[in-house]
Amino acid sequence: MSRSEYRNLTLGSMLAAGFTLTTSALADQLIIDVTGIDRPGGSIMAAVFDSAEAWEDNGKAVAVDKDSVYGPSARLIFPNLPAGDYAVKLYHDEDNNGKLDSNMLGIPSEGFGFSNNPNALGEPDFEEAAFIINGDTRIEINLN
Repeated sequence: MSRSEYRNLTLGSMLAAGFTLTTSALADQLIIDVTGIDRPGGSIMAAVFDSAEAWEDNGKAVAVDKDSVYGPSARLIFPNLPAGDYAVKLYHDEDNNGKLDSNMLGIPSEGFGFSNNPNALGEPDFEEAAFIINGDTRIEINLN
C-alpha cells in the first residue's frame, strides 16, 4: 500500500469514526406520545425537568415544546438531551391561551398529565414522575 493510499484510508476511517460519534452524540432524544385527548384543537404544551428543585418550584425547564392537536393523540420530540433523570409535565391548551385553565374550585378544566402517569390527585413528586434517558427514549403520557 502506498503512502497516499494509507493516508486516504486513514482519513476515511477518521471521518467515518467522527460521523459515528457525532451521530450517536446527537441520538439521545425523548419522544412523548400523548394519548387521551378528548377534543382536537389547541396545543399540547410540555416541559421537561432534570431536577426535583426545578420541578417542585416550577423552575426553569431544560426543554419545552408545543405541538398542535389534530386528533386523539399527539407526539412531541425533544432532541439532544444528555443522559440522566428527567420528568415531564404537560397539558392540552384547548383554547391556546398559554395556561392550564381551571374551574372555580381550582380543578383543571383542560387535560393534563405527567411522565409515568402517576395516580395522584395533585401534582406528583419529581421522583414519582422521573425516568431515565440513556439513548433514544419513548414514553407515553395519558391525559387526565
